[in-house]
Amino acid sequence: MARANEPATSGLAGPWKPIQVIVGTAAAATAAVAAVSIDHVVSDGERPGEPSQADGPQLVPSDGEWVPVAKSADLGEGSVLPFDLGTVSGFVRRVGGKADAVSGVCTHQGCKLWFDGAADRLRCPCHVTSFSPAGQVLTHQLPIAPKSLPHFDVRERDGNIEVLAPRSPTRPA
Repeated sequence: MARANEPATSGLAGPWKPIQVIVGTAAAATAAVAAVSIDHVVSDGERPGEPSQADGPQLVPSDGEWVPVAKSADLGEGSVLPFDLGTVSGFVRRVGGKADAVSGVCTHQGCKLWFDGAADRLRCPCHVTSFSPAGQVLTHQLPIAPKSLPHFDVRERDGNIEVLAPRSPTRPA
C-alpha cells in the first residue's frame, strides 16, 4: 500500500512495464492459438478407418488443389527442397525414388522451420527443436515432445512434383 507521499506502484518487480507484459501475453496467446489450429487441422486431416503414416498424420485440405512445388528433375535422391505456397509451406524430398512432403511449420507453436542441410534436419527457430526430413522429432527441450510433422499428399505429373494444398482465398474455386 502506498503512503500519501509515495507514488503507487503496479506491483511488478524489476524493470517490467505493463505494456511489456501485455505484449508478451498477446504473443503467447497468438502462438497458442496457432498451435491449437495446426493440431486441429492435422487431427481433422486423418481419415477414420485408415491407418495414419508412421512418420506423421496426413494434411488433407477440405477444399484443395494440386500445386507444383518443384521440377522432378531438380529433386535428386535424398535431396530436400523448401516450398511456400502462401496458404502452406513445407519441404519436399525424394526417398527410394518417390517424392514425399512434410509441413514446414513446427507443431509446437507454429514457427516456420528451416532446413539445416549440413545436419540433415528441419530446425525450429523458436526453440531448440529439430525434425528429420521425414517429419519425426529428433531433438527438443520442451516438457512434452511436439507431434511429428504432418505429410502432404504428393504426386508427380508432367515433370513436376505437386502437393495437394488448400486453395488460396484469391483464387476462384
